[in-house]
Amino acid sequence: MTSTKLRLLMVAFDASIQGWELPAFRGAVAEKAGYEHDLFHNHNNETGGYHYRFPLIQYKQDHGRPMLVCLNEGIEELHHFFSQPDWTLMLRGRSTPIRIHRLDVKQYTLNVSDKPFRYHIRQWLALNEDNYATYIRLSGMLERIALLQQILQNQLVGLLYQLGYEPERPVEVAIQNMKEERWVDYKQIKVLAYSLEFSCNVALPDYIGIGKGCSTGWGVVKRLRG
Repeated sequence: MTSTKLRLLMVAFDASIQGWELPAFRGAVAEKAGYEHDLFHNHNNETGGYHYRFPLIQYKQDHGRPMLVCLNEGIEELHHFFSQPDWTLMLRGRSTPIRIHRLDVKQYTLNVSDKPFRYHIRQWLALNEDNYATYIRLSGMLERIALLQQILQNQLVGLLYQLGYEPERPVEVAIQNMKEERWVDYKQIKVLAYSLEFSCNVALPDYIGIGKGCSTGWGVVKRLRG
């Protein structure tokens, strides 16, 4: 059985932030680190477009505090921010000095397990324009859950490939409990966000993001324990 190591660094800062301020937090950190370091913002500095890749630096909120989640090469890139003499950030016109509250370094093994793990995903933006059209044509809840389950499986497989792991066995995903479906504002557009519990036979780190907007706090995954 093959596996791939995933390195992860989580840094929570001693400041206060609202969830809707996470895009501003990303912009402020990227500006402080230098826009030429595109892992901080995922924009293509040459074309002006986007890098269509899994974000290796993600911006989260943890108990009201801003937090960075960095994976693999994103960990090394973080020195461009930490090496700055002043960590004061401008968040929507508000001067916000920050300092480290908690720092965790972990390593995970990515592989397909014989047993499933249980997770909760919060405010997952699952649907694009095409599969939203498919979703609303489905009349029954079971059919809609089956579609969401397939989308989640596809996104998890894509995540593993982008992190350098090619599964030798099928990645199995099962949605177990639909907690909430609601409309939210994402980039000034109303989209559906889902909070649900699911099982998967791959060990995923807490706070990793999946789906659209995962770099700024959407689709945050946490393992259910006990």
